Amino acid sequence: MGQQQLLLIVLAVMIVGMAIFAGTRLFVMYQQSNERDVIIQQMSILVLEAKKYATRPANLDGGDGRFSGFQPPLDLAQTDRVRIYTGATDSAVTFSGFGSVNGDDGQNPVQVVMSFTLSDERPTVEVVN
Repeated sequence: MGQQQLLLIVLAVMIVGMAIFAGTRLFVMYQQSNERDVIIQQMSILVLEAKKYATRPANLDGGDGRFSGFQPPLDLAQTDRVRIYTGATDSAVTFSGFGSVNGDDGQNPVQVVMSFTLSDERPTVEVVN
């Protein structure tokens, strides 16, 4: 083989390798983004459930204006892809959601934290990993 042919083969192998690496990285980034979206969607449903609980009177098993005592439905807090932990005080409720896909650091799962108070119009969302 000539020197030009070897150079073209090496160049083609490098281009294919970079394309495979870039494609793999894009796929992983898509998985992470999708997992975060699923967690945020689940937590948004839980915020609505917590809001219903807090606005319901105590004699109807509600919080009577408080979040303390709120327990999310198990089928919403834990699925095959998402685990959501709840922390409720009198004035606020906080959800910590963990996905099944590793996050940006490559070692820990995707994590999103959402908090909500009755005085807020929208919950605050923080992507941890």
